[in-house]
Amino acid sequence: MSPLSQADLDFWEENGYVIVRNAVPRENAERAEQAVWEFLKMDPVNPDTWYPDPPRRGIMVEIYQHQALWDNRQYPKIYQAFSQIWQTEKLWVSFDQASMNPPSLNPEAKEPGLHWDTNLDNRPVESRIPHPNLCWWGTSIGVQGVLYLTDTAENQGAFACVPGFHHKIEGWLDRLPEDSTPQQQDLHALGSEKIPANIGDLIIWRTSLPHGASLNTSDKPRVVQYITMNPANDQNEDARKNRVNWWKERLAWDSAKGEDHHRGQVAELDSLGRKLLGLDKWSKD
Repeated sequence: MSPLSQADLDFWEENGYVIVRNAVPRENAERAEQAVWEFLKMDPVNPDTWYPDPPRRGIMVEIYQHQALWDNRQYPKIYQAFSQIWQTEKLWVSFDQASMNPPSLNPEAKEPGLHWDTNLDNRPVESRIPHPNLCWWGTSIGVQGVLYLTDTAENQGAFACVPGFHHKIEGWLDRLPEDSTPQQQDLHALGSEKIPANIGDLIIWRTSLPHGASLNTSDKPRVVQYITMNPANDQNEDARKNRVNWWKERLAWDSAKGEDHHRGQVAELDSLGRKLLGLDKWSKD
C-alpha cells in the first residue's frame, strides 16, 4: 500500500507540503533521538544541559552518518513516499543532519524569520539543473523533508511554512522592487503556518516554500532529522564514488571531517540503502 493517498497527493499539489504519518516506527525515531542527545552530550530529561556555555550556534546538529539516521533513511515507507512524489523508483538519499531546538529562555523572543534553501536568482524557481551529487539543492523541483523524532506541538518549535506559495512565488518575485532582497522580507506576513505532528511523522515540502523552525515556547525540546531524496544519478561515476566515500569515511555532505568522522562505525545498509546511497546501481545498463 502506498504511503500517500490520492488525497495526500492532491494536498501536496495544492499546498506544497504533505505529512507522511508514521513514516518510521516509534522505536526508530527514539533511537535517532537518543543518537542526537548522545552526540550533543546532553541529558534529554535535564534542561540544565540544554543550554551550554558558550551557547550553540543555532539549532542544527552536525551528525550525518550514524546508524540510527541511516535506519530511517533506508526505511521503506520513507523511500516509498519520496518515490511517489518524484514518480520514480530510482532515488538517492541526502546526507542531511539533525536539529535540536530547546525551549526559548527569552520571554521577549520573536519568531525566527523564514527562509529558502535555494537560489532565487535562478528563474523559474522550480526549474533547476540537477546538482552533480544530488543533495537537496539544485533539483528539478526541489524537495526537502523533516522527520519528527518526538511528538511536536505547534508551540514546540514546529516546522513552519507558507502553504501554497509555490503557486505564487514567481509573481511575488516579479513584484519586488529591484533593490530588495527576497530573504529579508517579512515572509511570515505571506501566511505562514506551524505544522504540528507526531513522533515518526515526516513532513515533505517543496523548496519554493518559505520555511523554518518556529520559536519554541513550550517546556520540551524539538528534535528532528532532515531527510530528502532526489532522482538518482547512477551514470555520474564521480558523484557516486563521492557519496560512497562520504558514507565509508563518515563525512558530512561537503566532505568535512567533523565529530561524526571520529565516532562509531560505518553504518550498515540493507539492499535498499545500498541503492539509495549509490553503492549499488538501480540499473545495470
